[in-house]
Amino acid sequence: MVAKVLGPVFLFLTTSLVNSAAVMTPLSPNGLQVNYTGEVIYNDTSVYGVVDKSVILECGKKLPDIYIWSFTKPGADGIKAVVYDLGKGPRIQKLAEMLGPLTVISNRAALSIEKLPLAAQGLFTCQAFFDNEDGVRAFYYYVYLIVQDSHLYTPEALWVFLHSSGQPALAYHFPVSKPYVLVSDEFPVEGSRVWMHCKVENGSEPIQYTWQHEALRGNVRNFTGNNSIINVDNINRSYSGWYHCVVSNAVNSKSSDSLLLNITFGPDVPQIDITPYRITKYGYSSLETETILFFCQAQSNPVSQYVWFYNDSQIYTGPWFTISNIFRNQTGNYSCLAENSYLNKRSRQTISLTVFYNPPDGFPSCSVEAALNHTFLKLVCSWPGGFPSPSILWSGDLIQAGQRQTDTGQTSSAIMSLSSQSLSTNSSMFTCVGSHPALKQQTTCTTRSYVPPAEPVCFTNMTSDRQYVTFLCTWDGGAPRALTWWEEPGGQTQSGKEESNILVLRYGTVQGGKPYTCYAKHPLMVQPKTCKLTLVPVSKPSLWMSDASAEEGSTIWMRCNVEKGTGPIHYVWQREIFSGNFSTFTQGNSSVVSMTSVNRNHTSRYQCVADNAVNTESSEISWLNITFGPDVPQVDVAPYRRTEYGYSVLETENVSLSCDAQSNPASQYLWFYNNSQIYIGPQFTINRILRMFAGNYTCLAQNSYLNTRSKKTISLIIYYPPDGSPSCSVEAALNHTSLRLVCSWPGGFPSPFLFWTGDLIQAGQGQTDMAQQADLLSTNILLPSGGLTPNSSFLFTCVGSHPALKQQTECSTRSYVPPAEPVCFAYATNNQQYLMLSCTWDGGAPKALVWWEGPGGQNQGGQENSNILVLRYGTARSGNPYTCYAKHPLLLQPKTCSLTLEAPVLLTQRRVVSVFEGSDVQLTCSLRDNYLPVNEITWFNNQGVSVQDRSKYLLLRTSAWANLTVKDTDVMQDSGEYRCSTSNAVGGADINVTLVVKKYPMPPNVTLVRVMYNSQQRNEVDLEWTVESQGDGGWTGFFLEHRWMSEKPNKRTRSNDSQVLREERASSQDWYINIIQDPDARIYTVRGLTPTVTYQFRVTPVNYRTIGYPSAAKTPGTI
Repeated sequence: MVAKVLGPVFLFLTTSLVNSAAVMTPLSPNGLQVNYTGEVIYNDTSVYGVVDKSVILECGKKLPDIYIWSFTKPGADGIKAVVYDLGKGPRIQKLAEMLGPLTVISNRAALSIEKLPLAAQGLFTCQAFFDNEDGVRAFYYYVYLIVQDSHLYTPEALWVFLHSSGQPALAYHFPVSKPYVLVSDEFPVEGSRVWMHCKVENGSEPIQYTWQHEALRGNVRNFTGNNSIINVDNINRSYSGWYHCVVSNAVNSKSSDSLLLNITFGPDVPQIDITPYRITKYGYSSLETETILFFCQAQSNPVSQYVWFYNDSQIYTGPWFTISNIFRNQTGNYSCLAENSYLNKRSRQTISLTVFYNPPDGFPSCSVEAALNHTFLKLVCSWPGGFPSPSILWSGDLIQAGQRQTDTGQTSSAIMSLSSQSLSTNSSMFTCVGSHPALKQQTTCTTRSYVPPAEPVCFTNMTSDRQYVTFLCTWDGGAPRALTWWEEPGGQTQSGKEESNILVLRYGTVQGGKPYTCYAKHPLMVQPKTCKLTLVPVSKPSLWMSDASAEEGSTIWMRCNVEKGTGPIHYVWQREIFSGNFSTFTQGNSSVVSMTSVNRNHTSRYQCVADNAVNTESSEISWLNITFGPDVPQVDVAPYRRTEYGYSVLETENVSLSCDAQSNPASQYLWFYNNSQIYIGPQFTINRILRMFAGNYTCLAQNSYLNTRSKKTISLIIYYPPDGSPSCSVEAALNHTSLRLVCSWPGGFPSPFLFWTGDLIQAGQGQTDMAQQADLLSTNILLPSGGLTPNSSFLFTCVGSHPALKQQTECSTRSYVPPAEPVCFAYATNNQQYLMLSCTWDGGAPKALVWWEGPGGQNQGGQENSNILVLRYGTARSGNPYTCYAKHPLLLQPKTCSLTLEAPVLLTQRRVVSVFEGSDVQLTCSLRDNYLPVNEITWFNNQGVSVQDRSKYLLLRTSAWANLTVKDTDVMQDSGEYRCSTSNAVGGADINVTLVVKKYPMPPNVTLVRVMYNSQQRNEVDLEWTVESQGDGGWTGFFLEHRWMSEKPNKRTRSNDSQVLREERASSQDWYINIIQDPDARIYTVRGLTPTVTYQFRVTPVNYRTIGYPSAAKTPGTI
C-alpha cells in the first residue's frame, strides 16, 4: 500500500498489521498476493500531511465493488461515514466539508484532500468489499492521518511528536533534501575528461541516484547505475545537453535543477553545397548567366565563422555566398574556410567550378558517305561550337553491322567506317546522339543508308550546237549516292571514278548499233549493276498547223514531222510565254496534238522538239493567231461610285467614262447619251458635270474583221446634297404620355439618309432601317412612357448622311425630367379683383404639362398652358387645397404641388417692448405660416399713421416678416400702441405692440466742496466736488456751470461804457456750461476767466438724458 503526499516535505510511515487468518506471499511489484481464508483482512497505514497541502489516502490497489470511508477524531470512539459507494457511484457526506476539499479518485477509491486543514487529523477507515467466485472478500484499511504545520517541526521534533502522539510508528525515515549538480567543467573541449557529482545535504539512507540527460534536440535518456558521481573519459559532442539528478529514499524523491553541459568542438571539414547542383568528373559545373548559391557548413561549437576564397583571394564572409549572373571568367577554385574563434581552430574545403557557356548552335549534323571506292560506309556526325565541346555518339544499326563505338568524351565530330561485307542490302538507320552540360536533354540527328529502289537508267542527250553527245547514267535514290561509270564498245572506260556517270563523245564519233554500258556501284552491294544503250540520232522535225488564224471556239491540230531517229522518239510541244522564253504545254510519244475550243489565250508562237537517247532536235517557230470579240465592253467611271441604281457622281465634278472590250483585231468605240451618238473613242470626259446630264450612257464596240459588235449601257446619276444640316427636336405626344423624336433635313438628291441613335436601346426602342421608309425627309419615332426610365436623361442623336458628302452630319436633342419639383404660388392683381394661382415646373425637355384642380371641381386637367387658375378675389376657399398636376413624358405618374389658402395670422416676439429714451428699438412682426397669397405687411405708428422709411423709422421686410425700428426714442413722442397689419384674398390680420419709453433714473446729488482761484491773476478756478451714494452709480457725467455776478471798475475803461456792460451782464443771469463725460471725474479747472469779474459756480449730475439737481452755487475764494 502506497500513500502519496503532495507538499514541500513529507514523511511516510507504514505499519502492516495482518490478521493471522491470512497468509502473505511475495508477488509482483504491484503488491502482495493474499490467499483467501474467509476472514476479513486488515491493513494499517500512517500518513503524514502538511497544512494547506494535498494528501491522498489509498483504499487498496484495485477498485472495490462496494466501499465505505469513515472518520474518527483523535480521542473519540465514534465513527462517522465520509464517503460510500454501493455500486452506483460515490456519495460524499456532509461530514466531508470539515475535512477540507475532498474528492474521490474513481478508478481506485482513493480520497484526495486539497488544502489539508488541521481538523482532518485522525483515523480514516476504508471498508472494501470484492465479489468473486469464492464469495465476498472484505478488507479494512486503517489510515492514520497526521496533519502538521510545516513550520512547527524539524525531523528531530517530528520524532518526538510521533512518539508522544500515541500513534503507531514502527519505523521512520527522513526525507532527502533537494540535490544539486557539480561539474568539473561546464564547457569542456571534445576529447577531454569530465566528472559530475550529485550532491545531497540531508536524507535517510539508502539514497538512490538516477541521472537524466536531455539532449539539445529534446531526447531524454536515463543513466544506469546508482552513483552520485559520473566520470566521462574522452567526452564527445553527443554529451551536450541538460543534466539533472534525481535522489530518492523510502520517504520522498527530489530532483535537482538542470545543468547545461556544453561540449566545445570543431570545426569539422566543411561541407560545400552548390545550387543548382551539377557534378562532373572535373568538379562542379554551372551554366553562364545562372545564379549560383554556395553554402558552407562545418560542425562546430561555438558556431563557425566562414570566409570564402576565389583562387586564394578572399571574396566574402558568411556561410551563404551568391554569384548572380555568373560568367565564364569566374571559372576556378572556390574555398570555404571555417574558423572556431573560441578554440582557435580552423578547417578548409576547396571545390572546382567550371562555367559552361553557350551550347553549340542548332542540332548535330550527320550524314552517311561512301568510302574506299564505295566498298565502305562512312558515318560522319559533327556539332561544332560550345564549351565544353559536346559529347557525340553513334547508335542505331551498328550492332547489325557488327560494330561498336565507345564514348569518346567531349568532341565536336564523330566518324565511323563500315565494310560493305558487314552490311545488309536492306536499309540501315544510324542515329547520332549529342549531349552538352548546358542542355537539359540530349539532341539527335538521324541518317539512313539504303540501296536505290529502282534499276540504273541510261539515256543520251546532245548539246545545242550538235558538237557533243552525252551519255547519262543515273541510279536515283539511295544513300549514300551510288557510283556510276561508263564503258564504251571500244573499251574506253571511267571505272571507279566519282561523278563518272556522264560520258561525253564528239558528235559523229558515236558508234551506232554498239552498246554503251553503264556500271552502278553502291556500298551496300558487293557487285555493281549495269544498263546499256545503242543509239541513232533523230532528224530535225517540221511543224504543221491546220489553221494559223483560227476563230475563237474552233478546233485545230498541229503535227511534228521527224523523218528518222532511233525510237522511241519523245515529242515536246512548246509555247512562247514571253519574248524568247518557251514553256512546255504538253509532251508524249505522239507527233500530233489537237486543240479543241481554242481561245484567245492560245495566241502565241509554237515549236515542237523531238529527242531520243542520242540527240534532241527542235522545229522552226510557227505563229498561231486566234481571232475573237468584241466582248461585252467594260465601262469604268472615274471617280468610281456604284449604287444599286447605277453609277453616281457629284455635281460639278469632272467625270471620265472609259470603255474597253477584248477583241482581235482591236475594237472601235462609239459613245451614246440616251441613244444619241455623242463621241468616238475609248474614253469620254465630261468637265464640271451638271444634274441635267444624268441619264443612260452606252458604249458600242465593233470588230470590223469579224463584223461583230457589242455594247454596254450604264446609268449615271448626279448627286447633290441638301443645304445645312439636320434639324431635330423632342416633343411630347399623346397628352404627354409619349415622346416624339422629330428629325428633318429637306432637299438634296437623293434624299438624305436619316436615323436616330443614342439612348434608344435604353428607352426600350429599336429602329428599323430608314432606307426602307418611304419618306426620308423626316424621321419621327414615338417612345411610350412605359419604356423610359424615370428620373433619367436621354440623349438622342439624329445622324444624316448623303452620297455627296464625305462625312456624316448630325444634330442632337435631349429629353430629361425637370431637375426640381413643381412650384406653386399665388398672387393677386394690382386692383385686387382677381387671385391668380400659378404653377411652374421649369426645365426639362420637352416642357412639362401642368394643370390645376380646385376643391370645388374647378379643373383644367390635360390642357396646354393651363398652369394659371384665376379666381375672383374673395371667393377662395380657406383651408381647402388647390392642387397643381405636372406631367412629363418620362414619368408614368404626374407630380403634384398643393396650395392651401388661409387668412394670415401675425406673430410678434414681444407684445410689450420697454426701452430707455434715446435708444433705438426694433418691433417685430411675422407671418405664422407661408400664406399664399399675402399682401405686403404694413406698420402703423402710435398715431395710427402708416409708417414709411424716413429719418425717424427704419423698415426691414420680406414676404414673410417686417421689422420696424424706432430711432432715438422719446418718452412723449414715441410711447404708445403700434399696429402691424396684412391681408390676402381670404382675410386680414392685425397685431398690436406696445412701446414703453422710460426715462433714466435721477442721478444722485452733488456737493461742491472746493472753489478756489489757483493764482493771483484770478483767471483760473479749481473746482472739487463729491457725489452722494457713489457705490450705487447711476450717473454718466456732469455739467460744470458758472455765471457772472459783478465786476470791479477798471481805470483804463470809460466809466460810461463799463457801467453799460455791467448792467447788461447783471441782467442776463445766464449759466455757462462745461460738459464733463467722465463719471469718475471729481476735480476740474475752469480757465479763461476775467480777473475783474466775480463768478458763481455749481455742478449738476447727468444720467444720460436725465439731469439731476444742481449743487449750491459758490463764489471762488482767493489764495
